[in-house]
Amino acid sequence: MDTNEIERDDGIIKMSALTSEILFEKFQIIDVLKKDEHAAVFLANHIYLSKKIILKILNTQKIPDQSIIERFKREAKILAQLDHPNIIKVLDFGMSKEFFYISFEYIEGESLRNVLKTKTLSQEQKEHLMIQFLKGLDYAHKNQIIHRDIKPENIFVDKNLNVKLGDFGLALSSEDNFITNPYSIVGTPSYMSPEQVRGAKLTAQSDLFSAGVVLFELFTGKNPFLGDNVSLTLNEIISYDEMALEEKLNDLPEHLKKVLLKLLKKNVNQRYNRAEEILEELNVQTEQPAVIVNSADRKAWKTKIGWIFLAVFTIVVIGIAVVFRINERLPNATLPNVDKGNIQQKNNLSKQNTNAVQLQSQKTKEQEDLNKLNQPSVDDKQQSPIINQQNENPAQSKSPGYGGLFIECIPWAKVYINGEEIETTPLRRPIKLLEGEYTLKLVHPDYPIYTKVVSIKAEEVTPLRVSLDAMMGFLNTKVFPWGDVFVNGELKGQTPLRDLIKVTPGSIRLTIKNPNYKEIDTAFYLRAGDTLKLNFTFKNR
Repeated sequence: MDTNEIERDDGIIKMSALTSEILFEKFQIIDVLKKDEHAAVFLANHIYLSKKIILKILNTQKIPDQSIIERFKREAKILAQLDHPNIIKVLDFGMSKEFFYISFEYIEGESLRNVLKTKTLSQEQKEHLMIQFLKGLDYAHKNQIIHRDIKPENIFVDKNLNVKLGDFGLALSSEDNFITNPYSIVGTPSYMSPEQVRGAKLTAQSDLFSAGVVLFELFTGKNPFLGDNVSLTLNEIISYDEMALEEKLNDLPEHLKKVLLKLLKKNVNQRYNRAEEILEELNVQTEQPAVIVNSADRKAWKTKIGWIFLAVFTIVVIGIAVVFRINERLPNATLPNVDKGNIQQKNNLSKQNTNAVQLQSQKTKEQEDLNKLNQPSVDDKQQSPIINQQNENPAQSKSPGYGGLFIECIPWAKVYINGEEIETTPLRRPIKLLEGEYTLKLVHPDYPIYTKVVSIKAEEVTPLRVSLDAMMGFLNTKVFPWGDVFVNGELKGQTPLRDLIKVTPGSIRLTIKNPNYKEIDTAFYLRAGDTLKLNFTFKNR
């Protein structure tokens, strides 16, 4: 499918249609790794770089929770600052209409989780993985980056057992100034530090605790804190016995046992301050040693560099001259389009991409085509509610500087534009607005406030569909024998419950009461769109 034929849903490109052979005329899709309504991950070929990449795409118009967009952008921003052999590299990122994308280097390998499930590693191989992982983490910490979601799924291993640390979507940098609320509970429960579970301020030492859990699993095959459900897991992290933990490590060499026990100290002040301290204990250098050459070798090397520079300079000058000569003869020449199955055209495109001037021309053409991509077709215009529908002559339009905003919101919501209440959904007709940008808020008493900046164009209607349920989290709670369920102090009903409990995302305190048993009281973090299944059995008093 060509990008100009991507399906539309009332003027909005569907994420389900992002399977074109050439996406945004820059990424050649090889395989779909993951995809839902809001985001997609592809294995692709970056046409300009001529290499396989991992491409992550987010449809910003389909995301009701702005924090997800910020997380996506933060990952690109943070990884762009980090350049280390043990950290995934960002190659390219940007916006194309409503789509935000990031392209990462491609690793022919798998996550550490899959390695632990499918491979039998020697002690030497495990230590090799540990050292690389700690080097990458140490580099991130030296650049004031706290990862906050260290787990085997975010550590990647290639076929030569080279390690790359990835997925910095929850990371915090020193530039964030804690705008993203570092005191909220984020991460993966069974790899959280005690302070992370409590929602306290996080430091590099919190990452080191999570690293200790990963390494414990690497060397023993088991996560020391994983329980039957989230509540039991979090309780175990808060109340585990350090002596009992030490007994589980008796089969390990003493130097590894010492490292793991210090990483997994409850008290932050008793842990390592940084990963570099561990590497020093293991006699591992964190920096690459410099190459020492004698004066004769240095002189010969400088001579070689001089000749190489002269040769490259000559080639560049000749290339520029040839390009200008071609442009004089063929001023209107353009690169051919790439059609699916046309191998010859793909080869021609790869050859032409080596020419810097033609690459710039192609990028300009890309932007022009992408600008056309989101224009509604004639059919779209006929199906959308249009202002002044009967007046088809632009010259006779009563208000040429006006456009419209048509909102479909489930359930209902009050509509505020730039802070002023306009009306309540469902709307019977578009809201008439001067062209420009507006801050939209949809307010329902039982849901978080939906906020979005919308752009209005003259003589066009911008459609917007919002499901407020997508901004909520859900609890599927089962209790034996029965119990009254309270969420953040509010009674939600008595089990067995017929429906899921709908809750505002964030820090949740769940209390379940039965007068005949000991009260169940636990806390955790719930993200928008997540459904958390919880099973509890009351204990005798």
